[in-house]
Amino acid sequence: MATREQAQRPIRDLLQRLPRLPVTASAEIDFEAADAEHLVAIAEDAETIVNMLQLGVGAIGHLLAHSAVVVEDGTISADCIESLGFLIAECGDFGAACLVLATRCRRETSDYLPR
Repeated sequence: MATREQAQRPIRDLLQRLPRLPVTASAEIDFEAADAEHLVAIAEDAETIVNMLQLGVGAIGHLLAHSAVVVEDGTISADCIESLGFLIAECGDFGAACLVLATRCRRETSDYLPR
């Protein structure tokens, strides 16, 4: 895992690193041709994102469970809850994609020894 300082912006860091990956003729990521150090950094960012999403979605779930009264009386609109639902669904999909990416990066760098 990255240090706390490095982990403060894992999504931004991941988005900056992804375009630097080589691609095959079919526009797929060429993991074998990629720099191992770069793949390790991508895997660390992706794993940090998965952990962050897991904790964040859990926190939102607790907040929603305790806000039933204000939802019921209309203080918080149904549109707000619907938007949170869509956000949580997207976060779940993003987390799954990050986990797949991290797993592939780790597989390609399993024998990598940092300098």
